[in-house]
Parts: sequence; C-alpha cells; structure tokens
Amino acid sequence: MDPDGNDIKPDNTSVELGTLNDALQELLDGIQEDFYAVVDWAYKIDPLRCISMHGITERYLSSQKADAAGFVRKLLHDLESRISVQFSRFIDEACHQIERNERNVRQTGILAYIPRFAVLASRMEQYIQGQSRDLIDKAYTKLVSTMFATLDKIAHSDPKTVDIVLIENYAAFQNSLYDLANVVPTLAKFYHEASESYEQACTRHISSLIYLQFERLFQFSRKVDELTYTIAAEEIPFQLGLSKTDLRRVLKSSLPGIEKSIGAMYRRLQKTLTSDELFPSLWDKCKKEFLDKYESFVQMVTRIYGNESIMSVAEMKENLDKF
Repeated sequence: MDPDGNDIKPDNTSVELGTLNDALQELLDGIQEDFYAVVDWAYKIDPLRCISMHGITERYLSSQKADAAGFVRKLLHDLESRISVQFSRFIDEACHQIERNERNVRQTGILAYIPRFAVLASRMEQYIQGQSRDLIDKAYTKLVSTMFATLDKIAHSDPKTVDIVLIENYAAFQNSLYDLANVVPTLAKFYHEASESYEQACTRHISSLIYLQFERLFQFSRKVDELTYTIAAEEIPFQLGLSKTDLRRVLKSSLPGIEKSIGAMYRRLQKTLTSDELFPSLWDKCKKEFLDKYESFVQMVTRIYGNESIMSVAEMKENLDKF
C-alpha cells in the first residue's frame, strides 16, 4: 500500500518497453550500417543535404519519448552525430579553399570566394528543416571568420593597395548578403562587421589621398594643433616655421589653382578603384572629409592668425561641387 492506503499495482509498462526495445535491437541489429550508407550517399551527391537530414532527425527526436523507442532514438542520435561530422568536414574543406587564396599575392578586385559565399548561403537557407538553425549559424561563423581573416592577409600583402582591397571586398560582401542579412541574425552580425571595416578603410584611404594632394596645407595645420597643447595661442605665430609669413607661403602654394588640385585628387581616387560602382559614394565621402578638414583649417587660421586673407569654406565647397 501507498501512504494513502491504496494498493500498489506493479508497473509493467517499463518492463514491457525494455523487452520490446531488446527485441527490436536484436531484430534490427546491423541495419545501422544501411542508414549510415544512405547518409554517406546523400553527402556525396550534395553535402548541403546534411542540413535537411540533420533537421529532420532533430525534429523526430524532439517529438518522441525516450522510453517509447529507445533503439530508434539511439540509432537516430548516432545518425545525427554522423551527419554533423560530415557537414563539418564540408565546412572545413570550404575554409581550406578560402585560405588557399592567401598564396595568390597581389590580388586586386573582388576575391572569388565573396560572391561564392552568397550563393552558398542562399542554398543553405533553402535546406533548413526543423531545428537546423544552430548547425548553419556555426557554419556561417566559421566560414565568414575565415573569409575576413584571409581578406585581411591578402590586403596587407601590398601596403599600397591594402585599403582599396578591403573597401572593394567588404562592399561586395555587403551587396551580396544584403537580402539574407535582413532575415538571418548571424549574417546580420557579419554584415555590420563588414560595414564597420568598410567605413574604416574608406576613412584611411580618403585621408591619405587628401594629405597627398594637400600635404603642405594640412601639415601646417597639424603642427599648429600640436603646439596648442603646450603654448598659448598668441605665441604660435612667433614659432619657427609657423609665422604669418610661413602661413601665407603655404596658402600661396596650396590654394591658387585649387580646381586643378581637386581634379587631380578626383582622378587619383578614380584610378585606384577597380570597381566603378563604388566611385560616386567614395568621392562624396572624399569631398565631405576634405571640406571638414578645410573648415577646421580656416577656423584655426582665424583663431591664431586673426584676419588673414583666405578662401572661404563656401568658396571651397563651390570648387568641390564642380566635380
């Protein structure tokens, strides 16, 4: 009897299920290899079939009670592990293929694996069944991390073109993954990472172009800015190389013929890119960055040197807008 005084009847269910599972195991022993063969066959035809097989297996396992089909559950757990191993092998090989790009130094333009990944990701999404999201997200993380690391190594193989390679390939990644990144959180994370890296590379490249074309102007400004931390503003015009006469020389060498200088900067930026599509947005960034720097320069001149004659920011904008 139980504490309430009721008779306790023997529970034969678990015993019967155990007997049934033992009988099933004895009856179906050896059939596991046939299931493994089907998984291997599907993998050879298309490795992405692993995604749907994994999802279907997971879905069945989550819907069944552990004691109701013990032998079947064990078989499906083994299959799930085998499918995961097969898919991991496919992802590892894909990563190795990406890393082989490092050997092809001095590459320009869009690296082949960028558009290929977009196609692969689209196909992978089509195979999702049940709870396969985690399997795919881990694959995305490994693939894209390898892609970005390889891109960085290839870009830095040539210091002269490092930022151009980064700009063009991060832009291509964003363009090709835009639609998927809107619906797949893991890809959205990498999309934003690519966007940040793109903006950083743009800033570096544009700044280098501006300083290359207007080196004397902004070098003078930089020297003044550095001195403002150590001496009073009114003392700066009396420092060697920073007098009013020095300022006038810099202005005379930099601002006359400004259209020609801006045109040279325009053509240099255009020449560095292999992708014409990126040029308009980059040139807009370049004009904005230059105008911001020039406005800071004008403010510095007014603050330190008083009413020195200098082209206004509005005039400079008019010259920039001609291109």
